[in-house]
Amino acid sequence: MKFDIFGKKILEVTRIGDEWRACYCGTGGVKRKAEDIRIPAGINETELEDYIAGIFHEWATPGRDRIVKLS
Repeated sequence: MKFDIFGKKILEVTRIGDEWRACYCGTGGVKRKAEDIRIPAGINETELEDYIAGIFHEWATPGRDRIVKLS
């Protein structure tokens, strides 16, 4: 799944076994592991968007106050 985080970064989150893996997406398909994000294994897919919003809430600005699921 990909998320637009308050218009600042694109984050791709993938479930691999019992773990969530997060990567920042750059231009041209380049990805880098999001070392600063730890998503607990107990978070389910429906809770993921709210969890990510909680991590990055300080990035919110007027007009860019939502996490948008892209895929």
